[in-house]
Formats: sequence, structure tokens, C-alpha cells
Amino acid sequence: MQIMKEILENQYKNVFLWSPFVMAFGMALYFSLNTEPNFNFPYIIALLFGGIIYKFKNILIRAFAIFWFGFFYAMSFTMFTSTPQINDSFGIINISGKIKDIDYRNDSTRIFINIPISKIDSKQDTNKNATIRISLKDLNTPVSIGDNISGDAIIFRPTSNFAPSSFNFARWAYFSKISGTGFFTNYEIIHQPDINNNNLRNFIHNKSNSILTDSLVLGYKNAIPKTESNIWKSIGLGHVWSISGFHMTLVGGWLFFLFYLIFRSFSHITKRIPAKYPAMICAWFGLLFYLCISGISVATLRAFLMTTLIFTAIIFGRSVLSLRNAILVFALLLLINPFYVLHPGFQLSFAAIFGLIWYFNDKQYTKREWYTRFLYWVYLTFITALIATLFTLPFIIAHFGYIPVYGLIGNLVLLPIFSLIIMPLVMIGTVFALFNNYYLLNITDNIYHFALNIGEKIADLPNANLYMGHISNLTLTLCVIGILCIILFVKTDAKNFVLKRLNYFVGFTFITSAIIIYATTPKPLFYSTPDNELVGFVINGKIKFNKSRSSKHYFAFDTWRQFNHEIPKDKNERYKCSKGLCIYKTPKWNLVYMQKFTTLMDNIENVCNDKTIDYIVSPLTIDTTDCYATILKDGMMIYPSGKIVKIINQRPWDKAP
Repeated sequence: MQIMKEILENQYKNVFLWSPFVMAFGMALYFSLNTEPNFNFPYIIALLFGGIIYKFKNILIRAFAIFWFGFFYAMSFTMFTSTPQINDSFGIINISGKIKDIDYRNDSTRIFINIPISKIDSKQDTNKNATIRISLKDLNTPVSIGDNISGDAIIFRPTSNFAPSSFNFARWAYFSKISGTGFFTNYEIIHQPDINNNNLRNFIHNKSNSILTDSLVLGYKNAIPKTESNIWKSIGLGHVWSISGFHMTLVGGWLFFLFYLIFRSFSHITKRIPAKYPAMICAWFGLLFYLCISGISVATLRAFLMTTLIFTAIIFGRSVLSLRNAILVFALLLLINPFYVLHPGFQLSFAAIFGLIWYFNDKQYTKREWYTRFLYWVYLTFITALIATLFTLPFIIAHFGYIPVYGLIGNLVLLPIFSLIIMPLVMIGTVFALFNNYYLLNITDNIYHFALNIGEKIADLPNANLYMGHISNLTLTLCVIGILCIILFVKTDAKNFVLKRLNYFVGFTFITSAIIIYATTPKPLFYSTPDNELVGFVINGKIKFNKSRSSKHYFAFDTWRQFNHEIPKDKNERYKCSKGLCIYKTPKWNLVYMQKFTTLMDNIENVCNDKTIDYIVSPLTIDTTDCYATILKDGMMIYPSGKIVKIINQRPWDKAP
């Protein structure tokens, strides 16, 4: 008992480091709820914040206060976000507005336009402006930010999730300030370009005409063709196409080296101050410019703030590789936007950086002979890739549903090519392209395709992707707690083998519990969208859908495949129904699905009188009390035991006011 007390007292050293993560769990809980909590939150926030400042002596009370502070902070942020929402999807309507931003993709161009929401949705008389994301295909007329565009468009309301703890497009759109999506059937443009940062990005895009510039300099995440993007993801190099710490480190290093050489040449400066200090300041401004033209994504912002702290620590003679610095950036970003806690980029980038700092933090530099430096560099490359892979693995599975089996090989073989050749040539080549010199970009494009061929060969190896299916929020949470225990538990000097490695034992206990929950969780046998127009039946381990495609339920197909542990974009057979009735039988329950075109009066009496039928699902309104079967509505999943899990979407981003 005394030993355990000493261990707990020893953990007080890292109470500060745990605090932002406790706050993050509170934020994540709020965003993952099915219904909006009914609290008078401004007063509760003030109360909890006051409690945190007062510094409760009891660590559990303090953790409770911080957790609920995060919860209500996320709630307040959601209220103040207040993105205008349309009530429904619309057919062809005429819209006109000003282009505020452009996102270049390989197969289309997406523009973001501002229009009064009442112009789209006549049910709303508010004067709020809504941002609509519109796709332009076969673009013959160049567009610029600031142009006015008008034409006929089909607008869709962002759809909510189609399974518990799965991707919720409506939630993402709400916090991205997007009220609707769609595409133009015809349009005309009046050129009135603005002068701003986004137009600078637009100018560089048009001058370079390179997908490498679009991806590695300007931060357009979908500029790479989808077939090529899938190759990079399957070999663990998808992170290369999202500007983050990898890119910031390279660019920051090059800028520092350049300015260091420049300042070293001015002896009257270096006599008074070391050249590295002004070099860092100039490199920081260069990174700030890179941050702006790259689109300021969450991963890029995280990397920029981390670099800022590193430069500041060096200038003031503080520790560079510090968990405290990384956690400060983590907390700052969550206070800027608590919804970052659910961003894949946020989770992956911080998981990697925490793992690397944890591993290398207590490593001491030792002077080595020249021939051992190369071997040590190979070792560092291998261990860095391994640590980053292990710490990001739970989040990769959670968001993408698979494990890139050869990810470590892909990083070891191809990451040096990107680091040492492609990245610097793209940066310099983009500058040259502004003066109509495309020689370097053309060379880089050839090198890129050489690397792509290698990546394709690795991706074609047997079992390159191990599809894991869906993991629940509980499973991911236990994994995260396990990782945090490994990183943040203070090591003891106890001679006992278990106590000395308590962080590993506690951490792996949580991770093992997560694996057991994942392995023992059954898969649903029946799926339905909230409007009951799209359903899926699991037969012999494969899902059969009642439709081959549906624009209203775009994400449902892949979401349900992931829940059923199927390969994304796999071809699934149609479930053929007889005269509009789909009869689905399982060992413990039977279900009838009545299609939309079914004549209700001709079938409902027979189905309701059939005592072998347990459930009836239909997009039609069935109003009867004289029925042996249970009539189910709304989105749902039914498990082999007959357990029904409803998909409840009653959050601010799921419904229009």
C-alpha cells in the first residue's frame, strides 16, 4: 500500500501534462453525443474555470473540473459557430454569388461562394450569408477569387453520419462554415478578382501548372490523382501530401541554413550576436509565409507553432525536445478550435510528435567516427519511421479502416527521395516557374513518377493493406489512454521489475482491453439510412444494397462496408426484392423491407399478420396498431442477437433552424 502511495505521489510531477488531454476528452465527449445536452452553460463555464484557477488540492476534483471545462468550452464554441444551414436538398435552382475561395482537385475545381441563405432556402427569412461549395467540371473559363458567378445548380444538404461513431459530413461542414454542396449545370462568370492571400495561391497555381506545387507548396490535398493517392496511402506515405511537420522541418532547415550563411558573412554582426539567432528569426518569417500560402490547415498550423516554440527555446537556451512544448501547442490549438480534437490530421500529427519526443527526449548526443555516423543515420531513419508508425496506428485504423502493412518499408525507401530531392526541387522549381522557367519542375515530375513506380511495386505486394473495419469510440479512447500512460507516467527508481516499468504495464493493459473489445464486438446484419430509402443486408458475409448508388447517401456505402470489414469501393450485389418486398431471414429474427414504390395497401395486411416477421422497415409511412411485427423508422443497425442500435442525429449540425 505504501509503495502504491509513493507511485501516485510521484505522478504529481506530470499532472500539468495530463491536463490538456483531460480537457480534450471532455471536448471529444461533447462532439460524439447523439443529442444536444441541455445546460445553462455560460454560468457553468465560469464556475468550472474559477475552480481550475483556485487549484483544487484533490487531483480527482481538478481532473473533473478540467474535463467539464473542455466539454462546455466545446459547447460554447459550437453555439458561436452558428453556421447557416439549409433545410433540405434542392433540384436545379438559380444561384449567384462571389467566389471567396478555390480548391483545385485532380478531376474538378471546387469553388466556395457566398450567397444569402434565403436565396437558396425560401423557408428561411434570415439575412445570414451561407457558403456553398460547388464543383465545376470541364472548366473552360478560368475562375479567380473575387469573381461573380451565376447559373443553375443542384444543391445538397450535408448529410449526417450513417452509423454510430462514423464520419459525420454534416458536422465537418458545420465547423468548416459550409452550408451546402453541389454542382453547376451551367454558369457564367464576371471577372472581378480580389487581391488577397488566396489569390496569391491562385496565381502560383496557374503559373506553375504542377500537381506537385499544388500539393507540396499550396496545400491542395486532392491535387494528386486518386489512383496515385491510393498508392501512397497504401504504403504509408499519405502524410507527404498533407503539409505538416515533415514539410515545415525541411523548409525551416533550408531557410535557416541559407540565412545562417548570409549572416556569417557579416562579421560586424556575428561579433555581437551568434549568426544562428537572426537566421532563426528570418527562417521563422519564411515559414510564416509558407504557412499562409499553404492554406493554414490544422496540421500545418500545428507544425508552425511547434517550430516557433523550438526556435524560441533555442534562442532562450531551453530544452528543444520537450513534451511540455508539444502539449502547450496541443492545448493552444484546442482552445483556438476544439473541433480539431476530431480532425484526423490533428490526431495523426500529434500522435507522431508525442511518440518521437517521448522516445528521443532522454537520448544523449555522443560523438561518433565518420563511418559510424552513416550507420547511426540509418538507425535514426528506421526508428523514427517505426515510432511514428506505431503511435499513429490506432488513428489510421479509426479513420481509414486499414493498416498499411508495408508502411515502414515505404517510408524507409521513398521518404528520403521526397526529403532530399523532390521537396527542394519543387520549392525552387516553383519560384522559377513564376518567371516562366519550368525546367526544374519537369525534372521533379520525372523523379516523382520514378518514385511512384517504386511505390506501386510495394503496394502490389501481397496483403499490402490489412483491412480492420470499424473501431468504436470506446476502443479508440482506451488506445489513447494506453498511449498516454506509456508517455506520461513518471518512471520510478524502484528495483521491482513491474514497478520500474509501470507505464508499460498500465499502458498495455488499456491497449489490450481495446483489442479485446474490438475482437469481440459483433457486426450488424442490417443497415438503414434515416429516411429508410437505402438499406443493406449482410448475406454470407457481404453486404447487398437495395440500390447501386444514391447521391443523398454518398457516405453510407463505404461506411457500412467498413463496419462489415469489407474493402472500400468493393462491388456489392443488389438485393433483389419480389414485387417490392424484401424478405430477410436470420437465425433469430426476420425482417421485411417494403420499397418506396410498393403499393402499401396490398401488402401491409399480409405482412402484419405474418407471425414469423419480427421487423418491418419502409420509407413509406405505415400507420397501424394491428401488427405482430415491430415497425421501425429512422436510421438503424440490427445485430445478430436482434439488438437495434438507432442512429440518432439531433445536434446543431444535423438540423436547420
